[in-house]
Amino acid sequence: MRITTSMMTGKYIRNLNKQANDMNYLNEQVSTGRKFFKGSEDPVSAIKAYKLRREYRSTEMYDTNISDVDSFLTSAETNLTEISDNLGRVYTSYLQGINGTMGSDDREIIAKEIENLQQSVLASLNGKFSDRYVFGGTSKDEIPFTVDSSGNLLYKGVNVNTCKDSAGNDVDMEKLMNEVINIDIGLGMTFDSTGNLNKDTVFNISMAGISFMGYGNATDADGNTELDADGNPVPNNLYTLLEKMKEQLRSSDYSLEKITPFINEFDRQKKQVLVGITDIGAKTNYLDFIKLRNEDIQYNLNEKLVDVEQVDSAEAIVDFSMQEYAYNAALSMGNKILQNSFIDFMK
Repeated sequence: MRITTSMMTGKYIRNLNKQANDMNYLNEQVSTGRKFFKGSEDPVSAIKAYKLRREYRSTEMYDTNISDVDSFLTSAETNLTEISDNLGRVYTSYLQGINGTMGSDDREIIAKEIENLQQSVLASLNGKFSDRYVFGGTSKDEIPFTVDSSGNLLYKGVNVNTCKDSAGNDVDMEKLMNEVINIDIGLGMTFDSTGNLNKDTVFNISMAGISFMGYGNATDADGNTELDADGNPVPNNLYTLLEKMKEQLRSSDYSLEKITPFINEFDRQKKQVLVGITDIGAKTNYLDFIKLRNEDIQYNLNEKLVDVEQVDSAEAIVDFSMQEYAYNAALSMGNKILQNSFIDFMK
């Protein structure tokens, strides 16, 4: 079989093109740092990379949720701290010094201060973060705390003292206090065998203002309802206690005996606000731990992705240099193979 120049030329060009493609591929590996560019090149690694990236996107979603929850808790702590500071200031500055010999002018000053405190507390209770009320439980659009024409505090339309709605129906305040808004922050949300969500695998951000403001009537250590000087139940709600003290201070028959039960209960109940702040602090600390945990998971996933997708830089450069050398050698060899002309064959 006679080997023609055309056959040599064709074979040479095909091999040269293959080497050029290989060199170009290695050059892309060096410039991008990737082991492969299409799944068909390495199906096993491509599947691993897909799974790892899917997990990483989940951690990014958890990052967003954690950030939102952290901001929500910060807003709640700010509002609750403001309430606590105002309650403590009024108690220390005014209520501790109340006695039975105070004149009407002095009592009016304190009553006015309590009135201002009520307005401040109500504003903080209805504080919002983004589009949600901080202390409204699961309420998003409904303002949680309002005051009716008689001066009674209402939580979602329910009188916090009588625990009845506008129609006079009894309302389960414990249920309102324990409303839940669960957020997935990367704890591995799971369900039990009955299909119920495992509470330990989610984060509850719901906060009901009545949990620290109180509701119903105050009770003693034995569970008996506490009564005031007139034999009426002492309210267990801070806002209503302020209202009762304000009424007593402005009453024509004011006496220390009548106002003392309300002051004592106020002193006890305002500590629940501190408990609420402590609870938020504990949640914030836990959230910081989860945030660090999520960052560690992201770091580990990145390390795995590097192993699966990224090529060793030194090895890639060496491979490219060798391929470039081979390509240049092929070009040099081509000059010798293809230098014969038609006249040379005629000779």
